[in-house]
Order: sequence, then structure tokens, then C-alpha cells
Amino acid sequence: MTVIPLPRHGQWVGDHRGQGRSLRVSTHVDVGVLNVSLWREDVCVGTAQLLPAEAAALIGGLSDGLAEIAVQPAPPARHAEPHVLEARLARLEARLASSVRPAVADRFRAALRSARVVWDDLR
Repeated sequence: MTVIPLPRHGQWVGDHRGQGRSLRVSTHVDVGVLNVSLWREDVCVGTAQLLPAEAAALIGGLSDGLAEIAVQPAPPARHAEPHVLEARLARLEARLASSVRPAVADRFRAALRSARVVWDDLR
């Protein structure tokens, strides 16, 4: 199995059920795939690498699903508490520091700092 490094840019979406579940979508231009990963707390528990046509089909399915539920009242949005997200980022940072090359760890730390800035802007 080939592991692709976590890119700097990506989109995190928390599972409304909580319990540390989340989904991350990241683009890997260098290998031509869109990576969808499932996370439980700070551990990636599964991934799917999609080719552009497969990603387009997924987007079509998401769009169709949204159209079906659009007429229903939306449940209230639930966001993770800031301290929970901060703790997850700290655990990821600590694991990364001990398990990867320093250059990769530095890039990841920069991405985490960017994520914190974005999170602060959203609050």
C-alpha cells in the first residue's frame, strides 16, 4: 500500500453524531486523485482514493441527495467545541513529531497553524 502524505489544503467535516468522527477530503494533484478519509479522533481509520470521474460521480450523488432532503426542515447545525478540536490537533501534532521526518512534520505543523487560524475566524 502506498501512503500519500497529508497535503496542506483539505476540507474537514465533522460527523453530526460527534464521538470524534470526521471526514477529510484532500486533493493530491501530483498523483491525480481526490482522497476521502474517515477519522476517529486523531486516527485515520479508512480512505478512498477517487479518480476525477469518480469524484464527479460522488458529487452528483451528494447533489441528488441534498435535493431530496432540501424540502425537509434542516436539523440545527452542531459544531465541535473548540477545546475538543484543539485537543485533536495537539494529539496529531504529538504523534507526527515522533513518527515522521522533520520536514514533513514542519509542513504539517504549518497546516495545523493555518487550520487554527481558520477555526478562530469561524468562531
